[in-house]
Amino acid sequence: MGYDLSVIDKSTSAIFLFDGYKLRTRAKENAFVAAVGDLKQGEILRLFTDHNPFDLIRKIVIRYGSKLIFQYLHNHEGVVVIDFKKVG
Repeated sequence: MGYDLSVIDKSTSAIFLFDGYKLRTRAKENAFVAAVGDLKQGEILRLFTDHNPFDLIRKIVIRYGSKLIFQYLHNHEGVVVIDFKKVG
């Protein structure tokens, strides 16, 4: 399985990986939200998970608003990959 690296622009300074399998636990969700909060401008946190984390995305959007953008890189049942990038 390949990923389209053209979606990563030149302002990206680092990509950090987060294993979100079994993300449905509150502790793992809180760890992910904290990791997103620790990103510096231009950094990406890449989430790998086994389901579409709609509730988690909603929480992050409410908390960080326009300071963060996200993009699905892969979205098929059992395999979801999402990039979260700090922009402001």
